Amino acid sequence: MPLFHKDIWKYQLREAMIYWLAVPGAVIFSGLLLDRLFHLQALPASPWLTGTALLLLAAGLAFIWLATRDLARYGYGTPNPRRPPRRLVTGGIYRRCRHPMFFGYDLAALAVACLVRSPAMLCISLPVFFAIQIRYLHKEEQYLLRRYGEAFAAYKRNVPFLVPFRSTGEHEKCSQ
Repeated sequence: MPLFHKDIWKYQLREAMIYWLAVPGAVIFSGLLLDRLFHLQALPASPWLTGTALLLLAAGLAFIWLATRDLARYGYGTPNPRRPPRRLVTGGIYRRCRHPMFFGYDLAALAVACLVRSPAMLCISLPVFFAIQIRYLHKEEQYLLRRYGEAFAAYKRNVPFLVPFRSTGEHEKCSQ
């Protein structure tokens, strides 16, 4: 049974609330709770930490914006699984890493942890979140391999998984 237009918006809103409110809230709350349970002191406030956090946040939001734009531009779709791209997106920011939106989200999460100055969030909550996220992304890649076949396999061989950095030789080979 196909979803009606209003139902798609309802699902998109629910999934956005989970992605943008529930998950970050759980990471923040768990970090602060662990700080309190283990009597951990907040990281010292400093202009350096705040400036670094703001740069991370800006970079993260830029990655998210570019990834969303490129899904629409090259794939004619959205990040939402209910309105996925119609084509495999390998252009734009997706030339740098296979999951630039998640990389941006991770940079933003790291920024929030620095702004909150929570040692448990940095050392426990975020690493747990990253491990769960990586597991999810590997499952998503299995789906993409089934959907796009050899095109995704070739893309996977040539583009980094999550962090958009390569040695110069590999990058030059990839971009030719």
